[in-house]
Amino acid sequence: MKISWKKGIALVAASATLFGMAACGSSSSSDGDDAKKTVGFVAVGPEGGFRTANENDVQDAFKTAGFDLIYSPTQNSDQQKQIQAFNKFVNDEVDAIVLSATEATGWEDSLKKAKEAEIPVVLLDRGIEPNDTDLYAAHIGPSNTWAGEQAAEFVNEQFPDGANGFVLEGPAGLSVVNDRRSGWESKLDSKQKVLESQSANWSTDEAKTVTAGLLDKHKSQNVQFIFAQNDEMGLGAAQAVDAAGLKGKVKIITIDGTKPALQALIDGDLSLVIEYNPIFGEVAAQTVSDILDGKTVDKDIVVESKVFTAEEAAKVIDSRPY
Repeated sequence: MKISWKKGIALVAASATLFGMAACGSSSSSDGDDAKKTVGFVAVGPEGGFRTANENDVQDAFKTAGFDLIYSPTQNSDQQKQIQAFNKFVNDEVDAIVLSATEATGWEDSLKKAKEAEIPVVLLDRGIEPNDTDLYAAHIGPSNTWAGEQAAEFVNEQFPDGANGFVLEGPAGLSVVNDRRSGWESKLDSKQKVLESQSANWSTDEAKTVTAGLLDKHKSQNVQFIFAQNDEMGLGAAQAVDAAGLKGKVKIITIDGTKPALQALIDGDLSLVIEYNPIFGEVAAQTVSDILDGKTVDKDIVVESKVFTAEEAAKVIDSRPY
């Protein structure tokens, strides 16, 4: 209707009555409830098997749900690029923003801008610190605290009299790292001794190097377990353990549940794999849809995950999509 009205002005002098009619027609056309909603996805981008599966699933789910999803991944965990993308989405007046933050802190100003603009924000996977629930509409993801607890309980069961080991963590400052550590420490028996905790930045190669150095440094202390906060680091640790001739003597626990990790579990390179389920795009799309429709949603939506032994991994390995 706007185009027709502009053409009319070019041809004749429209009366006030005609102008009012055209304006009414324009409002009903451009602001109709059937207009496709635009959602900005501030994403992490390439990081590992979990992230690839998760972000592909989110994109597919929002597309299927009829949203116009604008995917904006960063690189090398660059938070500043994420913040720039987030603020651009606010300035562009998208209908909603979904955020997978590279770092937990530093989001207050951006989230406040979104709130002032009445743009709802849904956090995916990672939370924020401080956790100001007034600044976002919902958080969706598996429980990192639960995953850390499962790792500790496995070590306690395997070594009731206590054992020595290492922890390989992700990059410092991430809520996922803090929460997995918190869960681990809350359940780990005092008989267990963590000789050292080091970051291997989610990397297989870095974890292999770090683990090799730790095994050499503490070779007289009978290392019996390694808790790696993600699959990629666990696979690197397994390579170092094998190279040191300790395969089968050191229990390696990982989190994520990717297909390569499950295969390593079956092969005896890993001892336990705790799933951190990446497939929740449909839940995210439905949550955003409900929010935009004015419905009440849960503030914290926990995605169910599993714990895999070698036997359980063998049952699902052929059908594992990621």
